Amino acid sequence: MAATRVPEVAETPASEIDATMRRLHAGQVAWDDTPLTERAAVLLRAADRLEAELPAWCGLLVKEAHKTLGDCVAELREAVDFCRYYALQARDTLGPRELPGPTGESNTLHLHGRGVFVCISPWNFPLAIFAGQVVAALVAGNSVAAKPAEQTPAVAQRFVGLLHAAGVPQDALTLLHGPGETVGAALVAHPLTAGVCFTGSTPVAKHIQRALAAKDGAIVPLIAETGGLNAMVVDSSALPEQVADAVVQSAFRSAGQRCSALRLLCVHEGVADGVIAMIGGALQELAVGDPAEYATDVGPVIDAEAHAGITRQLERLDREATLLARRALPDGPAGAQHIAPCAYELARVADLRQEVFGPVLHVVRWGPGTAAHGGAADVEALVAQINALGYRLTLGVQTRIDSRAQRIAHAARVGNVYVNRNMIGAVVGVQPFGGEGLSGTGPKAGGPLYLYRFCAEQVVTVNTAAAGGNAALLAGAH
Repeated sequence: MAATRVPEVAETPASEIDATMRRLHAGQVAWDDTPLTERAAVLLRAADRLEAELPAWCGLLVKEAHKTLGDCVAELREAVDFCRYYALQARDTLGPRELPGPTGESNTLHLHGRGVFVCISPWNFPLAIFAGQVVAALVAGNSVAAKPAEQTPAVAQRFVGLLHAAGVPQDALTLLHGPGETVGAALVAHPLTAGVCFTGSTPVAKHIQRALAAKDGAIVPLIAETGGLNAMVVDSSALPEQVADAVVQSAFRSAGQRCSALRLLCVHEGVADGVIAMIGGALQELAVGDPAEYATDVGPVIDAEAHAGITRQLERLDREATLLARRALPDGPAGAQHIAPCAYELARVADLRQEVFGPVLHVVRWGPGTAAHGGAADVEALVAQINALGYRLTLGVQTRIDSRAQRIAHAARVGNVYVNRNMIGAVVGVQPFGGEGLSGTGPKAGGPLYLYRFCAEQVVTVNTAAAGGNAALLAGAH
């Protein structure tokens, strides 16, 4: 692992973006005309190669993205799943479809690529999310301008090279590396951009939305998956040991740098003291350190800028909230870019005003005794307060009352609800992932509706009777 070197990736000069977009626009026609089965086969070859190169990919993910080894394996597995799932979905659902109609007429629905799709991905899943966006756009017949996060271009560059080796033409896929304010903004604003797929913060998604709306010409679709103030509801019937395990995984795995991570634990006042104590004890057992070490549970945050931002938010929490538990950091330089996993208690749900994108858990109590200071007296009021936060990505529920779990899931306006388990690690094709409200536009990544958003539709209607009659009807076909 120590021998892994992160290659340098040159930034794309602003002067080259227009020519690149024109080349991708021209190349999209031939790629869209490539038979659907061949496009799907490219993705399947890429998946096989990814799987065969697992150790090398893990080394790069550790070095560039500071992933723990367990997270590296899970991320590569997810990228492989995206390739295979979208390949099979495309073969099954994107081909021509005969529609019903009157005798003497045929109606056929055809799906084709929209043009050049701009795919802008984040650093927290530099392989899985990057791969998922790009291969979905490609298999639907689009060419792709792929803009990775500034922090993780080497992972993206390696995957683009893998796709080219698997059969994607050079003029159907290009990596463009550079700051979002320049390269990303230029791609979004370009007149040949036919669609944007973005994963990142809600403010940036809104900026992209405004930029697309301000453009002349076609109305350009935006697929956005953004962050969340994700809550877990724990009632008095929940198993404390199960709660503690689910909370520690959901809040602190990947150093809390997941859009699905648990941010707000809502625990019933009747069991709160015991549950909080158990979580505090479990938190102290987390191994914080070098992500290249097998024993490490929590690695560093992505960079110094993120560390400084989280530190400022923790200073505010130290003033405004009650510290419940904090894990000690390693001594010396090893802990320089780590954030200590910690938990703070807030008075009420509304006190959580912004996402802390790190290993920081907020806790509130609910129940009749909390109503006097703005707490939720019952679970219905609690879910209403969570909905009012506006971020609607993931929700955890811990209860041994099945009817209550179903009632909470029905009332919650979120994309993914997890009952009696952790609330991270959505599996492609099993738990399609994405939210609503401030957490994204849909459709869900890794789900059966995702590819359609990358497609344009055409219906061809033919008056078959014009040739002298309905031959199929005359032949007795049904």
